[in-house]
Amino acid sequence: MSKVNPRAYLSNIKNVKRGIDTRSRILEIISSKPSTLKNIAEEVKRSNSSVRRHLKNMEAEGIVKSYKYKRRVIWMQTGMGQTELDLF
Repeated sequence: MSKVNPRAYLSNIKNVKRGIDTRSRILEIISSKPSTLKNIAEEVKRSNSSVRRHLKNMEAEGIVKSYKYKRRVIWMQTGMGQTELDLF
């Protein structure tokens, strides 16, 4: 089991253990390098729709952001997400 990331707790949704674990794993993956939804879903062993929902929820709180690159959507951590992680 991976370490729980403090940024995996969101203020706008109900935080359940499985969601926190999934978001922690997503943040772990994209903190080392930006990645596509498909790659993230394969790494965390969740469906694309589940990972997309988590990414959209984190994007709404400013933790991650997406951008288009060569007809692909790439996800990465924002500066705010990284700054707050460095405090822990």
